[in-house]
Amino acid sequence: MNNKMKKIYALVLTTALCAAFVSCSEDEANIAVQEKADSSPAPVVPSTEFYVANEDWFGQDNGSVNVFRLNDAKEYDIIYRAYRAANSGEKLGVTTQFATVWGDNIYFMSKQGNRLVVADAKTLKKKKVITELGGDGRCFAGVDDRLAYISYLGGLRQFNLSDYTLGNPVEGVSGEVGNICYAEGYIFAVSRGHLFIVEVKSNKVVKTVEGRFASLTRSKDGMVWVAEASKFIKIDPTSLEQTDVPYPGNISVADSWFAWTAGTLCASTQKNVLYWAKGGGWSGSKLLVKYDIDTQQANTSYYSLGLDGTSQLILYGAGMRVDPLTDKLILNVKRDGWGENGSYNWVYILDANGKLEKNIVLKGGTEHSASYNPPAKDNGYYWLPAMPFFQDVNLPQILTNQIMVGVNQTVTVDLNKKIVDADNTSTSILKQVEIPQTDLVTYKFEKGILSVTSKATTGRVVCKITAISNGKRVEKNVDIEVVRK
Repeated sequence: MNNKMKKIYALVLTTALCAAFVSCSEDEANIAVQEKADSSPAPVVPSTEFYVANEDWFGQDNGSVNVFRLNDAKEYDIIYRAYRAANSGEKLGVTTQFATVWGDNIYFMSKQGNRLVVADAKTLKKKKVITELGGDGRCFAGVDDRLAYISYLGGLRQFNLSDYTLGNPVEGVSGEVGNICYAEGYIFAVSRGHLFIVEVKSNKVVKTVEGRFASLTRSKDGMVWVAEASKFIKIDPTSLEQTDVPYPGNISVADSWFAWTAGTLCASTQKNVLYWAKGGGWSGSKLLVKYDIDTQQANTSYYSLGLDGTSQLILYGAGMRVDPLTDKLILNVKRDGWGENGSYNWVYILDANGKLEKNIVLKGGTEHSASYNPPAKDNGYYWLPAMPFFQDVNLPQILTNQIMVGVNQTVTVDLNKKIVDADNTSTSILKQVEIPQTDLVTYKFEKGILSVTSKATTGRVVCKITAISNGKRVEKNVDIEVVRK
């Protein structure tokens, strides 16, 4: 072999070895990427108790909260006046009318006195008491783990969850504001004559709808349902598009502005259904309605309260709410009328089919009920129940463990299905995605759908996924692997 041939042979051999080395490196890189299956949801942690906030006996005592704790026999033990039991010498405000669990706390709203009380959700130990809100307290709605809104007799304002301080009022919202809820970057708030839609980012009203409004709630499918005098107004919170929905059987949601309560309108987290009570308003009602949103069918006699002796039974206050885990309805029931009738109280538990499962009799938690004026018979008490509310015992879970993308390919991940919380609807879970700027991929994240588009280079980048549900934050770093398939 001459020198020229030797040089050509050496060049060919070197090129081949280099090609083999590059190919082997890419193969090894692909082999090194172990595919990780998504996680399955963890077993649901069952709740062990629920709560009922009480107006309590106006003129005689401040508001209170009773805890209904499940025992080993699957019956409920009642801890009366639980906040007072946990905080010696402390009481809720006058006429407590609203309460909810958000994050690690319970937020109690009262009309006067200690208008906003923040208590630890596990121990009920006091964390903060605010007496001045700008008016009598009404509702609380969490946005995330750092911010909430409160409504009051005077408007609507922000509330900072990091240090439990009042934030800025919303300009253009005045007078009595009742029920509020958060959805897709907006706070929806009703007054007697207006629906206010407030953009949280700017803390400004972006839309006002005039009408005669009673209440509102958010259904499992994410829609906001606003109860107007003659119809529902269904609002898509992503577009603010409105649709009028007639009341089935003309059974409207009664308002409760005369002596404000949070009202009966509520939604299931397990099924796409609404519940409310026929008529009554603040004075109570006896007939419950169930409306299936998907089929547009209503059961206008879903459950009817009967008699206690010769006395008609009615719902009182907000009247009912749906347990987010069990899908059972918790009803606040009392004898109709005033005087000693107000001292006869029950908590009913209905299954999702409207069957009465439990009938819990409330006593006074004291042996001195006969000395009340008017007297309470049978060791009863004038609880005047405001509303049931529930534990939040399950954290949100991010099930995605890895995102595999071929070069020059687009992959979509539906985080609406990959982020779950047994205590909440998927549409109510806040979802955030952060991917650093990189030469490997670009991405879009809209309405819970993550789309990742790779370029021509293989490699790895970390995607940070955040889920905030019922005020609790969970974060997870997930590798995006760009590989040759």
